[in-house]
Formats: sequence, C-alpha cells, structure tokens
Amino acid sequence: METLETCLGRVAAKQRDLLAEAAADDVLVPTYTYDITKLSLEDLQALTVAGADETAGTRERRQTNQASTAVENFMATPVDENGAFYMGRDPALYRVRGEAIAAGEIATAGCERQKTGMRLIDFTASPVPTEPEPDASGETDNSGENENQN
Repeated sequence: METLETCLGRVAAKQRDLLAEAAADDVLVPTYTYDITKLSLEDLQALTVAGADETAGTRERRQTNQASTAVENFMATPVDENGAFYMGRDPALYRVRGEAIAAGEIATAGCERQKTGMRLIDFTASPVPTEPEPDASGETDNSGENENQN
C-alpha cells in the first residue's frame, strides 16, 4: 500500500492548484477519484455501503468504441457519498463525494481513504451547498392560486 507521504507527494500539484483558487481554511466538499483496478474483491465490496441493496451508489459499465469517451462521461457524472463505479476494461474507477472539509486538508483526506490496491488519481472540490432560505414570514408565496375566484 502506498504511504500517506508518497500519495501526498504525487498529488501535491493538484493540491497547490486547489489552494490557488481557495484559502486553506475555506470549507469545501471534495470529490475523489480512485483507480481501483488492482483492488481485491473483498476491498471492493467494502466500498459499497453496508446494508445497501444493488441500487446504492451508481454502478456503470459503458460500452463505446472509445474507452476515453466512456471515462470522460463517467468523470462528468455527479456522485454522492455512496460513490460510483466505472468497471471498464482498464482502468476501473471509483468516485465518491467526501464530507465538507478545509481546502488545505482535502489531499490528505483523499490519500487516507486509500486501501491496498487503490490509488487516488484525481480530486475536485466545490462549495458547500446552501439550503434555500425560507421566506422571512415563514410563509410561501401563494399569489396567483386564487386569481379566478370571486
């Protein structure tokens, strides 16, 4: 298994790029992408959500004439904390959304998630989603619902 230091060294440029766009203490939501081609069956099963049925997360096997097109499509697919799998010929990929974390800690958290046979190959980060604020009165706007009533 790759050491934390080795992984951090390998993804250092990506972390620098992230910190060029965000302050180290900005809280962001990361999405990690791992090459899981060499992951054992037991570890692959451990990535799935405990107690989940076959619909938990996204499992994809895409058939195209161009492997790069299928991977590009997979990388553009939004993922959640259950993760998504791309089981092509090579590479097999696993993408998963992490918990909100300080930008300066994203690479470390991604490297720490690695298991034997699993390699962090990419990560992105986005702002923490905000919930829409309710109307100040706590009421919804129903104007227009009763326009035709006299």
